[in-house]
Amino acid sequence: MKSSFQRIVKSYKKAQKEYNKDFKSDHWERGYKKRNDLFKFKNLKNFRNNSLSFGLDTRTGSLKNQKLLYEEIKRKHDNDFVNNNLSNKNVGNLKNCFKNGEKFIDPNALFHIDCTKEILDCINKKDIRIKNICEIGAGFGSMSRILINLFKSSKLIIIDLPEANYLCSYYLFKHFPSKKFLFYSDLKANFINQEIIKDYDIIILPAWVKLQNIEIDIFANVRSFMEMDTHVIEDYFNTIQKIISKNGIFLNINRYDKRTVGYPIKFDNYPYDKNWSVLVSKPTWTTSNAHTLITQRNFSNSNILGELKKIRYLRIINYFKVNKHLIKNILPENFFLFLQKIKHKYLQ
Repeated sequence: MKSSFQRIVKSYKKAQKEYNKDFKSDHWERGYKKRNDLFKFKNLKNFRNNSLSFGLDTRTGSLKNQKLLYEEIKRKHDNDFVNNNLSNKNVGNLKNCFKNGEKFIDPNALFHIDCTKEILDCINKKDIRIKNICEIGAGFGSMSRILINLFKSSKLIIIDLPEANYLCSYYLFKHFPSKKFLFYSDLKANFINQEIIKDYDIIILPAWVKLQNIEIDIFANVRSFMEMDTHVIEDYFNTIQKIISKNGIFLNINRYDKRTVGYPIKFDNYPYDKNWSVLVSKPTWTTSNAHTLITQRNFSNSNILGELKKIRYLRIINYFKVNKHLIKNILPENFFLFLQKIKHKYLQ
């Protein structure tokens, strides 16, 4: 086990030394700069209470609100599904965490249980065999843990910035010490293919490592495209649309509009090509300013472009709903009523 932790540290140091800053937006340049001194191995055991996971985690809130959220998701999904995908380990030592027996319950885990259930429902309906999964922007690994738990025989490839990968490697290794990990320090070149990953279960790599000759059955990005520069988003979409398997699934959960990179990143501007069919499209559970879009690769029956137009309306409504009365006074009456109709059709 000691050698695995040494590999985690070695990978982080290698990634820092070879850092391709083209993948690091102003959002993360500012965020990680404040915490550089904390990225020491001795601090990983408390990464969920010493600010290392800030920006990658969900605030716990009060114990009362955590319990209410737990009850809500159990009503939404099968009770056993929820409890089976909670963890009995508090890796990172999250404070103020609600427990049910041996299970640790926090809003971040509950949110990602909901995300994975959305994916699972789509896969079960379409009867898709899952060999390879790729999570872009996995943070400290909260949803990755659930994906590994659900798809036990599949390979999981994680792509993120070095700082997030450092936490993610530690978090997932503490949960799955018997799994075979491929870290950045194990690579001899800045690419992976099916041959390289064939003997591994979990592959954790920085954003500049290329995926070659690999078919991905599930791609997922949850709340991180919105914090990337547009050229990076375009690069990821090119990769997704090139190597996703026939009938592969793509989960995209991000804000309608976020501006922390220095300019607006709008959901409806993501560069989907026309070869996608929409399986799920709706405002995100617990997060009204974000959208959940699940698409399937489809070259014969696409409806993605029309769906992006609908999402544009939702973005506009979400942007202006902060002050309804002010907007009502500013906009022409007919246009305001049109926006209200769109809101009631898609947000209720």
